[in-house]
Parts: sequence; C-alpha cells; structure tokens
Amino acid sequence: MQQKWNQNFDGEPMADIPQKFLNAGCDVYMVMQLRHDEKILDERFASMRELHRRGKTPDPEHYEVTYYADLPAMWQDVPNNEVLEELFQVFNLSRPQDFEGHSLSVSDVIALKRNGEVSVHYVDSIGFKDLQGFLDKKPERASVLMNLKEKCDAPECNPSGCKKERSGHEL
Repeated sequence: MQQKWNQNFDGEPMADIPQKFLNAGCDVYMVMQLRHDEKILDERFASMRELHRRGKTPDPEHYEVTYYADLPAMWQDVPNNEVLEELFQVFNLSRPQDFEGHSLSVSDVIALKRNGEVSVHYVDSIGFKDLQGFLDKKPERASVLMNLKEKCDAPECNPSGCKKERSGHEL
C-alpha cells in the first residue's frame, strides 16, 4: 500500500495537519479548500471582492486541508509569487495522484512555510491575496467561552463580589 499525504506510516489518518505544517522544520506547503457545507456554499469560487461585498472574509473554520507536502528543493530561491503560480499550475495540470480535492481555483487557500516564515494566500480571480493571521485565528467557540467567563467574572454577574476581594489577596 502506497502512503498518502494525509496518512501516517501505519495508514491511519494524520491528526492536526495545520499544526504539523506550523511545526515543520523544513519548507512545506498546504492546500486548503472550502468544506462541503451548504451554509458556506456562497463562498465557493467567490473572489475576494465578492466576499467583501457580502461583508465576509475567508474564515479558516470553513476550510479543510486537501494537501500537504514538502516544497520541492528546486523552488528554494524562487520568490513566493512564482511558487504560488507553480503550485497553481501543478494542481490544475498535473495534480499529485493522492490529491483528492478539486482543481485549484478561486476561494482556495495556499499556505507556505519557507525558511521558518509562514505566509497564507487566497487564490483570487487574478493572482493571490495575502491572508495575514489566517492560521492564527482561534475557533469561535473559544472566544464565546472567553466572553462568558468575562461576563461571569464581572461584578454585575457575580453578586458575591470580585474573587480577589473575597480572598483578600490576588489569585
């Protein structure tokens, strides 16, 4: 059995590929495409201009990793914009055999890690748009939990007073 990009050596699916990408000690890339979900169908193949017109931005929660690999050594000294163009060609004309996504198109995302620097790029109708902080975003659930915690720690929500005041010293 030939190992696929998203499987461990034992054939089991790899967990947390974005984290593996971020922790990689070599030059790597990752292709992300929108999940198949009716709620985000209007984002599929939408240009950045169209997303902005709708009051949206690319949301990492809407994407899944469809490919991850080492960057070819021959691209080591090639500028990012040329690497992105090369990857666009590869994923449209000579896709890797173990790639199960659709041809690279508008609304897809390519993440590069080169010399320890991460950059993320939205495939737009013409060229690529940088997505600063795209992989840094935390899932919304975490922020909702944080908001609840902040509200519960607020004096109006906690009639017994501040935890610091009750204990007589800082926690």
